[in-house]
Amino acid sequence: MLYLNAEYILIVEDELRIRYMLQEVLRELGYKAKSASDGWECLKMVKAPEKPSLILLDYQIPGITGTEVLSMLEIDDATREIPVIMISGTDDIQELVRDYGVSAVLKKPLDLKDLMEAIRNVLGGNLKYKFE
Repeated sequence: MLYLNAEYILIVEDELRIRYMLQEVLRELGYKAKSASDGWECLKMVKAPEKPSLILLDYQIPGITGTEVLSMLEIDDATREIPVIMISGTDDIQELVRDYGVSAVLKKPLDLKDLMEAIRNVLGGNLKYKFE
């Protein structure tokens, strides 16, 4: 697989269907995409030598919540600077996650145009495709 963008995006989502769709879309756009099904797996993956350039983090995941993952990322010098886009089916979480410095909050069901715009705002660069 040829990755057009150097960025690696970690998807943290418990719903297999959504996780798979996001992974495929990001790969089609030239990003390196990996996924985790829960917060503990996410925290394990960010400890690997290859750090993600961005984390797409579901708010409600098994084991530990998205905000607990944010807290753990924030207290670790090795992960503190990784940008996070929070994804949620829950209304009004902006206030809850504002203090964690998330880059954006997107509502489920995801609009791919909004997702790509949020990724572009965080990582910069040009996307391979445009969603009209």
